[in-house]
Amino acid sequence: MLKILRHKSVSKIVLWGILILVLPAFVIWGAGSMTKAKQDGPKFVGTIHGKNVSFDDFSKAVTGVRCQILLNYFNNQKVLGELLKNQPLIGKIAWDRLIMMNEAKRLKVKAKNDEVVAYIRSHPLFLRNGKFDEKLYAYILRNNLGLDARAFEEIVRENMAMQKMNESLTKDITVSDDELGAYYRAENSKFKVSYVLLTEGEDLSGADELYKKISDAITGDNKDFELACAEAGLKLQETPLFSKTDYIEGLGEALPVAAEAAGMKTGGVSSPVMTRKGVIIFRLTDEEGFDQAKFEEEKPEYSKRVLEMKKNIALEGWLRSLEQANVLNIDLDEFEKYYR
Repeated sequence: MLKILRHKSVSKIVLWGILILVLPAFVIWGAGSMTKAKQDGPKFVGTIHGKNVSFDDFSKAVTGVRCQILLNYFNNQKVLGELLKNQPLIGKIAWDRLIMMNEAKRLKVKAKNDEVVAYIRSHPLFLRNGKFDEKLYAYILRNNLGLDARAFEEIVRENMAMQKMNESLTKDITVSDDELGAYYRAENSKFKVSYVLLTEGEDLSGADELYKKISDAITGDNKDFELACAEAGLKLQETPLFSKTDYIEGLGEALPVAAEAAGMKTGGVSSPVMTRKGVIIFRLTDEEGFDQAKFEEEKPEYSKRVLEMKKNIALEGWLRSLEQANVLNIDLDEFEKYYR
């Protein structure tokens, strides 16, 4: 372990908690054969910021994400087993890990020795009778992870640096009362809408233009939604009351419709909304509202959930943009075929 951990006692430190990145990772078992690429395959995995990523680097990233899953899900054997079967996800997360590690280094985000020590010494996986056990720690590294202490500690250091970077990137994200109310409304209210549907067989690119035409007709000529749609030659349909978890006949999953409706007033007309069956424009005709008293009671905890969700969405978008800016040469769904 780190010298400070090997040669001197460290006072009890506040629990850091199990580190969770943008996506879950994987345990390390079975990675020993991943040492170099086949001669007839790509010469390198891809490029990140113009720099070639070797197969050795990718193998280390696979090791890192597999190791992380043990830290996250060591006490849930069912989840562990299911994740271990999913090779495509292993490859996907390994590539994302390389991208994120590159960004952390570029931004000069680091984890200090004492932070790594605190995390390891407080992790439940390495505790016996509530205290850190060096023998247990060594046994798990040797028999469950196949790593020496230095390699494992560097994985933890990388994980913590990436977590710090994530926190820095999302530190200014907040949730307004209006947003909170809209999210709660989407989850707990039922809605009824009248709508027009543009199916895949029609020109979906005209949805925005159609929305503007209907909206202008309603506001400028003082027409109602139904009349404006009729004049545009569109068939009007109506849903029963639905919640966000329902399936709407003829449209598909209700979630995108409920999410849009939650930000509207009754009688309002939506922007174009993509559903499984095509793009719709709708008017919110009725609503079965949520329990306001229950909302006030749940508001503090719910606010935390929504904030975490917004941060995750922001990080997901950030990561997707980085993926698009870099080049991948291998099929992540079958990444092991590139190794001997």
